[in-house]
Amino acid sequence: MGLRQWVKEKWVDIGARKKDGSYPPCGRSKGEKRSGYPKCVPLAKARAMSEGQRRSAVQRKRAAGNTGPKPTNVSTFAKRKKMEKGGDVTGQKYYKEERKRQEKFKQSEKDLDKSYKDIIEKEREFEYLNMLHPEDSTKEYNPVEFLKHGGIIKGQPKLAKKGWK
Repeated sequence: MGLRQWVKEKWVDIGARKKDGSYPPCGRSKGEKRSGYPKCVPLAKARAMSEGQRRSAVQRKRAAGNTGPKPTNVSTFAKRKKMEKGGDVTGQKYYKEERKRQEKFKQSEKDLDKSYKDIIEKEREFEYLNMLHPEDSTKEYNPVEFLKHGGIIKGQPKLAKKGWK
């Protein structure tokens, strides 16, 4: 949009809405009095804004006030606060929850890895025993039964991991 078109737009005061829902044109005629400082925007933008956005824009404009001969410019839409300054709480909450979920996932992954390594270790011990005692090697390795009976052989210490795979 060019400057000419911008100037030709119908500008309205969103701070002084009429009872019928329309907006008065921006600026005042001679002798006209309105309460409050005007916030002027193009009519298309005024229609596109929500009620809360219009109220917020007018409130910020009036809070800025008019201290000099020229009008005070205030942005129509409020800028979002940065996360580190306490803004966008919903996004911050989402990221915290997401981090917690990922930590739980990582922890469960570590637990699975540990369980898997334990099972592999038991299988290796069982294979080593089968090598030592070929007469018992007809049995298949069943981790549940193996663990029920207390590991390798009751009363005997676990074998060292060195030298066998």
